[in-house]
Amino acid sequence: MADALSLPRLPRLPRLREDLKLLPGPSTPDGAPTWTLHDPAAHRFFRIGWSEFEILARWELGNPQTIARSISGQTTLKISPAEVMEVGSFCENAGLIQAEGDHGARRLSAGLEAKKMSAAKWLLKNYLFLRLRLLDPDRLLASLLPWVGWAFHRRFPPVLALAAAFGLYLVGRQWEHFTHTLSWAFTPAGAAATALALSLSKMAHEMGHGLAAKRFGCRVPAMGVALLVMWPVLWTDVTDAWRLTDRRQRLIIDAAGMAAEVMVAVLASLLWAVLPDGPVRSAVFLLAGSTWVLTLAVNLNPLMRFDGYFLLSDLLDEPNLQDRSFALGRWWLRERLFGFGDRPPEVLASARRSLLVGYALAIWVYRFFLFLGIALLVYHFAFKLLGLFLMMVEIGWFILRPIAAEMRVWQKRRADLRWNRNLGLSLAMLVLAVLAVAVPWSGSVSAPALLRPERQSVLYTAQPGQVIEAARAGRPVVAGETLFALKAPELEFRRRNAEIEIEGLRTRLAGISFDTDSAESVQVTWEELGKAVAELRDVVAAMDSLVTRAPFAGVVVDIPPILRSGLWMGKHDPLGILIDPATQMVEAYVAESDLDRLGLENPARFYAENGEVTIDLRVRSIDRLSTRELGVAELASKNGGAIAVREDPNNRRLIPETSLYRVLLAPDADNPPPALIRRGTVVLDAKAESPVLRLWRHAVAVLIRESNL
Repeated sequence: MADALSLPRLPRLPRLREDLKLLPGPSTPDGAPTWTLHDPAAHRFFRIGWSEFEILARWELGNPQTIARSISGQTTLKISPAEVMEVGSFCENAGLIQAEGDHGARRLSAGLEAKKMSAAKWLLKNYLFLRLRLLDPDRLLASLLPWVGWAFHRRFPPVLALAAAFGLYLVGRQWEHFTHTLSWAFTPAGAAATALALSLSKMAHEMGHGLAAKRFGCRVPAMGVALLVMWPVLWTDVTDAWRLTDRRQRLIIDAAGMAAEVMVAVLASLLWAVLPDGPVRSAVFLLAGSTWVLTLAVNLNPLMRFDGYFLLSDLLDEPNLQDRSFALGRWWLRERLFGFGDRPPEVLASARRSLLVGYALAIWVYRFFLFLGIALLVYHFAFKLLGLFLMMVEIGWFILRPIAAEMRVWQKRRADLRWNRNLGLSLAMLVLAVLAVAVPWSGSVSAPALLRPERQSVLYTAQPGQVIEAARAGRPVVAGETLFALKAPELEFRRRNAEIEIEGLRTRLAGISFDTDSAESVQVTWEELGKAVAELRDVVAAMDSLVTRAPFAGVVVDIPPILRSGLWMGKHDPLGILIDPATQMVEAYVAESDLDRLGLENPARFYAENGEVTIDLRVRSIDRLSTRELGVAELASKNGGAIAVREDPNNRRLIPETSLYRVLLAPDADNPPPALIRRGTVVLDAKAESPVLRLWRHAVAVLIRESNL
């Protein structure tokens, strides 16, 4: 009695709402029972364990000490009044307490005020994702359920798998034709058909979820559309599935949407394989292709709150998987960085805790790149100033704001810091990171480059013919030397005919007497002779063009490997490149942000793409005007190079996507490079600059360029 009197008197517990329902839940992996607490007003479900169930079952006792004493005396659980108070705090924060008296009214009013937000804040939170409720499908699903009972038979999944395999086999036999049909999607009719196909597949998806939930006795109170980055996405409320105790049933509901889409994709694939070419077949192709891709790439993704997430949650039997993972992830991060010594948010086996922490880290990394990609997307969708503003809002709200919130927690817990191994490692890593980004370590600039001679000539065949002589690659030649010779039987035949015709015409002229009657015949013969001579002259010129001679002294390189004596070649086929080794140089293109760090006579080094050549160089000249047209096609991205370009449709010019400046570099005179034309990278010695300063200059340059300031 003395011990009881010495305990502090705790406040009486508030009453729970009378509309709450406590339902049996599934057993945990270790066999412990669970219960599901249903809040019908908010249509939310909470999974609770044995101790929370016993506390709520005795809530009417009203006093934490009485409840704890009753549980400890009547069960094997040992509950303290503090644990009862924790459950009370949870119920109050979750809105499960009746609003009684002035305190309850103030609490309810404060909750409503906290939910209020300004129009600007509402727009900021919802322009990326806005959910709209359209209809209550519960009665419709109940009437449709008898017609689709066959889809829930245990023999249906193997049949669907066989049909899918057969459909993919038929598509695979015509795979090239299947992929070529994609071009039709970019026509106006194709775009409309694509939108219709996506709408049909998504409707089937949501109906699949709803019918599966209704099959197991759940209520489906709402269907609607959500605007995800202004793109409409259908949704179905199957929250009622949380009250199901059979995990297999919940998994079926989770997978039913994808199963419905697979059925659509299988049917569309089979139809595509048998339909004749035409708009209907193209539309069926879009339905099949979009359904297969979206089902696998989007719905199965467990890092977003789509079907893949709920499947993973039910497979692991971990309710509220994301929120609990985030809590464990934040705890793990703080412990690894500072070693606070806090207890984990919940007690789990080591393997399960590691799994949830890893899942949280994966989501954070995924979200970082996802929101960064969305920021770029909204920037390109809007005009420049609005797009730039939306991109900054996206990065600030969804990337920087959570990071800042976590750092504020670190700042508030400065008093809890104690020197330990984790804190020491974190400080050391912080110092190294600051040094890595702030100290000007980098004293070089890398740029795509091409090793080539200033004096070169590309050699082509002028006429089709058969090779009778070919130069050897790498052999020095003199000006005027024959490099390649071809023969063309057709030209030889035409020359012989022209010579015979000329000889015959001359004989005819010699035998014609000069009188009045034959004057007209002489004039015609002279005209025919002139045409024959012109034909012979053209044939001789064409035959002479079959011989390719060196326009200057140099070395022939890049001769096609198949070129040999006896090979037949067409008109304008490449024969090789004649270069002057004495004029070898390197042409490189540097970014605008690196231009001020370079100077004339700075040393540099060229590394060939295949690693066969390394050359020491000196900067000879630096252009002060950006390159408007890339004159070195070998470095263009369309040809496998490192410089991103777009092609001018009018005159086929290669235009760089970013500002680039040409730098010419010369090798040492005492160590001439080999006579080659090679693509590679040049590393130039430059003024040292810290990475953070370089990033800042680059960001400012992009900001100025994109905002047209």
